[in-house]
Amino acid sequence: MPFKRAITYSIAINLFFLALCLIFGDLKFGAIDDYFMAARLTGALGTNYNPHLIFVNAIYGYALLPLYHLFPKIGWYYIGEMFSVFLSFTVIGYVLLQRCGERWGAILAALFTALFASDFYLVVQFTQCASILSAAGMLLFAYGVVENKRDRDCHAPDGARNDIRKAIPFALGVFLMLWGSVMRWQAFLMGMPFFCLGMLFIIKDCWKAKWHVIAGLVIMFAGAFAMHNWDQNIYKAPKYQDYIQFQGARVIFGDIGDYNQNATYEDAEELGLSGKDYHLLTNWVMYDTEVFSVNNLQQYASLIPPYHINNPKEKIPRDLLNVFAHSLHSPLFWTWFIFCLLVYATNSKKFVYLWGSLALVLALVAYLLVMGRLVYRVEGGFWLYAAVLAIPLFGRFSLNIPQKLMYLFLGTIAITNTYIYATSGEMVRDPNSGEMRTLAIEDTTNYQQVFNYIDSQPDKMYSAWTPLCDSAIIGIHPS
Repeated sequence: MPFKRAITYSIAINLFFLALCLIFGDLKFGAIDDYFMAARLTGALGTNYNPHLIFVNAIYGYALLPLYHLFPKIGWYYIGEMFSVFLSFTVIGYVLLQRCGERWGAILAALFTALFASDFYLVVQFTQCASILSAAGMLLFAYGVVENKRDRDCHAPDGARNDIRKAIPFALGVFLMLWGSVMRWQAFLMGMPFFCLGMLFIIKDCWKAKWHVIAGLVIMFAGAFAMHNWDQNIYKAPKYQDYIQFQGARVIFGDIGDYNQNATYEDAEELGLSGKDYHLLTNWVMYDTEVFSVNNLQQYASLIPPYHINNPKEKIPRDLLNVFAHSLHSPLFWTWFIFCLLVYATNSKKFVYLWGSLALVLALVAYLLVMGRLVYRVEGGFWLYAAVLAIPLFGRFSLNIPQKLMYLFLGTIAITNTYIYATSGEMVRDPNSGEMRTLAIEDTTNYQQVFNYIDSQPDKMYSAWTPLCDSAIIGIHPS
């Protein structure tokens, strides 16, 4: 399929679903970490733009700084994440069109985007951006390998221009993987087992394109580790030490919930610490660093690990089955399953990929269950990697479908999704639990009297309390 035609189809499909999300959806960040990183980058937590984002590599912050200086009122952090998702969907759709042909490719690209768009566009989050960028890069890299084989089989003419064309998928694939590693290092690494598995199934083709493969992998790994080490070294400087020191306590209070809170409260009281302060620490999203210094936080945080409830290893198989059963209700699983069936239908020799990728998903899920850190956005990343890296294994689609039938499929997908978004566009899957819920919250309360009262008490500090999450969110100092 010609490049311009394939890329036009892919962009059009993604623009359609992005438009549905913009018109009918309620777009938000998928995690509070993104709100704070966006605010930090814009200088909301200081006097100047600050590209040191803690969770996302500072390279991303530095890359956006020129845009913030030129157009300071635009939220470039959010736009950057949305663009990364759009670009990744476009790349995946393009490869599907090239691998499956115009008719089957258009249907599969539309189906893939329809199944994933809600999770990625409506609740964009840096971990998910890292996963889809890395997955798109790995797919493009593997596509370069199989395309190189096809060119050799077709006796494509040699020459400098043809060599550059062959190198483009490898170069762009490496770029996307590096971008994914910048957005979240751990999410990039968790895709490596799937990348290795996918490359193993085309190892003979890799040897035929060995110079492109070796050069691409060397640049990718060297670049990824160099950027990660550079970012980590930033926080060793004295002026950034506080971020590292607070991080351990933040993780304990913010991410660990499976421990005996009553026993921890009693220990705090027995040691002369404030049980009330402990309760506030477990609920506050922002801390007053003058009251809760690093040393104070560490005192409270050290009480929690002894009461942490570890997941018994003998219960892991049962929990794994529960997670797998839950996955059956998500579109991520079915995308992977459909793609594996297509591998069986078009290239049955590679069908063992289904069992290999399934084993990898279950092994990684079991590992996170033991750690107590399994959330939907991470589990979804596993299925995403497994699904996308099945595409290079597709064989030739011998069953041709009439053009009218293709339009019927595409029209059905478009009409069905338009109806779904129009009637329930505010419903999304929770990035942590995977349960369907709404992000739209209507609050008609008039807070002006509250603010007036706070202003009338200049010698007092107040804490705003939200009943939606039963937690204090910020300390308010009257001006």
